[in-house]
Amino acid sequence: MRILRSLSFPVLFILVCFLVSPKVLVAQESAPTPTRLALEVTYYPGRKPAYQTVQVADSQQQGGWYALFGHIASWRPIADAPVIRAVRLVPRIEGDAVRVIVSTMWGEKALNNEQRVASYLIRENEKIHIEELRQFGIEPFGIKLIRVAPNLTPVPPVILKGVASLVVINAVSVDMTLPSYRITLFNQSGKDIVGLAVDVATGKKIETTATPRAQDGKTLIAAGKTYELQVPAPVRAQETPNGYAPGTLSNPEILIKAVVFEDGTFEGDPESAAEIRGYRAGEKMELPGLIAAVDKALTSPSANVSEALRNLEVEVSSLSSDVEPVLLKSLASEFPELGKEAAQKIKIAVQVSAIGTKAKLLNDIHKLQGEGTQALTANEYREWLNKTRDLYRQWLARL
Repeated sequence: MRILRSLSFPVLFILVCFLVSPKVLVAQESAPTPTRLALEVTYYPGRKPAYQTVQVADSQQQGGWYALFGHIASWRPIADAPVIRAVRLVPRIEGDAVRVIVSTMWGEKALNNEQRVASYLIRENEKIHIEELRQFGIEPFGIKLIRVAPNLTPVPPVILKGVASLVVINAVSVDMTLPSYRITLFNQSGKDIVGLAVDVATGKKIETTATPRAQDGKTLIAAGKTYELQVPAPVRAQETPNGYAPGTLSNPEILIKAVVFEDGTFEGDPESAAEIRGYRAGEKMELPGLIAAVDKALTSPSANVSEALRNLEVEVSSLSSDVEPVLLKSLASEFPELGKEAAQKIKIAVQVSAIGTKAKLLNDIHKLQGEGTQALTANEYREWLNKTRDLYRQWLARL
């Protein structure tokens, strides 16, 4: 079985949100092409299934994670076996069917280890059980491929909660496989925005949550500019005469509850702002070590590109992602209203972000290794190193 050793930053970011709450939204800057196909996933015995959109073959979407699953009571782990924290399903169209890749995920600080355990080719209305999960003590998931009819649901109210810098220009339903909304926001402040906190709630109950940010330390919404926020509607399984079908909840509200500016100030919910600040701090903490590793590779030329990539992989993997106490204390002091819990919340955000930043580079290294380094010349490898170093230096400068 192939071991997938790292995850890109966006993957970890989405995953962290999922582990905090099983009901999570992923805010996107652009809507993928609707396929009208979805997986109905039975992930826990006795619970209603969840729904996951099937993506096109070349999609950059990284699938879905399930941190809640049933355990087989009689199962006993082998010595030194990792504790599985989540199961990942990645469904993509393949010809007239859908390929579903199944992986298990683990890690002490973040789920930065992944092992592929199964691959299925499934067709419309077909249902299968992932029996391979039994070897990890996990009750087999059931997956069924369904076709979803177009469904433009009414747009819920968009509420700016303690946020004065944003103006809602427009909010519309989007033609997606599963219901979604697109909200056009205008930054009327004089400062660039680097992160948002968004909830979808029904009454006092939060159904989904996310903290969208731009990649590589870039600005999310420049001062005086607009931004389109993609918000998936909360979808729940509803019973029908023929089984279950995806349905939307009644009377939801979209709450934009915090913004964080480039200078570190914020509006709205301090806990959400602290989390976003923690993500940026984790990147800033990890990037100097990554840049140094690439610099070292540039000063150690080798005609054997495969060996050079292995050496770089080892160098990057050995970098620490532990949070420095001084950094943690400094960040926590900026949010006195959160009390003693602030340090732990910020620590989690910093640590996961640092690990994800390192994983981004490892992911690129593994991609080069997977494409076959025999075809990569020493000059092309050096060119890649220079571009990577420049990218990471620019990223660090933005923070």
